[in-house]
Amino acid sequence: MLNVNFQTPTPEFWFRVEEIERQSTGTISFSALNVSTGEKLEKKADMMCRSASIIKLPVLIHAAFLVNEGKRNWTNIISLKSEDKVGGSGVLKQMSDSSQYSLLDLCTLMMIISDNTATNMVLDHIGLEGVNDRMQSLGFKQTRIFRKAFTPETPESMPYGLGVTTASEMLQLLGLILTKQICTKQTSELIMSMLASQQIRDCIPRYLPPYWNYAGKTGAIDCARNDIGIVTSQNGENFILCLFCQNMTDVMWTPDNSGEVALAKLSAEILGVTKEHFCKG
Repeated sequence: MLNVNFQTPTPEFWFRVEEIERQSTGTISFSALNVSTGEKLEKKADMMCRSASIIKLPVLIHAAFLVNEGKRNWTNIISLKSEDKVGGSGVLKQMSDSSQYSLLDLCTLMMIISDNTATNMVLDHIGLEGVNDRMQSLGFKQTRIFRKAFTPETPESMPYGLGVTTASEMLQLLGLILTKQICTKQTSELIMSMLASQQIRDCIPRYLPPYWNYAGKTGAIDCARNDIGIVTSQNGENFILCLFCQNMTDVMWTPDNSGEVALAKLSAEILGVTKEHFCKG
């Protein structure tokens, strides 16, 4: 039987969560919601977490609002400059100088492969502080971006890096997307389609049963692995999972990183997916 943990989280469930946390070499924080019933499972859901690339979702949200307000357009063309190119994930760092991309294309790259160069180009176009103001206006008081990707730390960013958030706030933000409350129905559906096109699938989707769907955003730095997403079961039930593994000592950059495996196991535990349902995502 699937999804029983939302109704009856047993001591055995919490024991397994503690074992997953131990194996992760870090600290687990999560918030999970059964959308149909409103039931929640949470652990340290209000803990301030290093967002890593999870913060790119708020960047996308702010860009979408600006387009909806007529201050930007998805078709705005932005030229790639040599100085825009930064390391880490993405493909734009390998593209030709002066190549041109629409705001929509850059946001798509930012979301589905977590392209850092695309992210910085979007931030230059829409304004970094505007992202924080937007999150504040939507009621997300703990979610902030501090700097562009691969730029020097500031006194404010030092404890968290690129940004900070909580599992609880990310669950609420994904809920607004799922219920089509970000700007317009069409805008919410566009954002959802980007999340559904996610190419990095080593955490939440890893052990989902066949024909279950995942739409989400990951984030990774040496000491943290995060994944937030909307999971839809084969029969159409929706679940929102926001999983964070912080303060890890395992810094191995492979899909077998202990934090990534831990979040995959945690996703399966929360959803009540047993081993016979496991299917590599």
